[in-house]
Amino acid sequence: MRLSGSPDMPPISYAINDEKQVGIGFEFVRTIIPKEITVEVAKPAPMQRVMQWARDGHIDMFVGLQSDDYPEDWFTVLHPAITDSAYAVFYRRGKRVMNINKLYGLRGAILRDMSLKPDPALNLEIDNLQLLHTDSIAKAIQLVKLKRIDYFIAPQWQTINTWFESGKTVPLAMLPEPIQINHVYLALSNFSPCLDHKASIELEIEKAKRSGVMEALLEQSFLYTKAIDQFYNLIESP
Repeated sequence: MRLSGSPDMPPISYAINDEKQVGIGFEFVRTIIPKEITVEVAKPAPMQRVMQWARDGHIDMFVGLQSDDYPEDWFTVLHPAITDSAYAVFYRRGKRVMNINKLYGLRGAILRDMSLKPDPALNLEIDNLQLLHTDSIAKAIQLVKLKRIDYFIAPQWQTINTWFESGKTVPLAMLPEPIQINHVYLALSNFSPCLDHKASIELEIEKAKRSGVMEALLEQSFLYTKAIDQFYNLIESP
């Protein structure tokens, strides 16, 4: 079974160099498939290319898809979701954004492959926000550093890890309440022979969720531990 995923989604899926991609999403897959099946993780590639690989059968499974709202002829999304991903607002510490309403009139950014569907309770009017599109979290942080944007919206785990690994070159802060919660899925290529085992794989996902496999993998992840350690430091005092 050949796997791939986003190179910028730690700890689920991420690239540690140009040749190797790792993450607890791949470890989760190894726990739910029969041990006699060999798992191979493809080399890192941009997100859009990996999605194309899943569409044309170059890989059997996409690990870490953050939506199930794709055309059925692209690939087959497996249910239930393996975990969730919270998206938050990050900004330069000292800007005193401090609440959602203050985003109006400021310049922001979102990831290019991100679909922004905020919690209705936030009453956030997306059409009234000034949002650029950026290819990665690292580039979003750089845009904040250059003062080309005032804030960006991105997944919490990935952003905290990317910021930490960059040496905290920008004094970031984060709004405490997430903008939205995305479910994180596995998806099978419609051209993969693994598609014949869709029902049995979904049953194993359900069993793994009931037994807390993903929670255990998260607790063992060094990247997740670092993110938790930094989480409250990023929330700016009023």
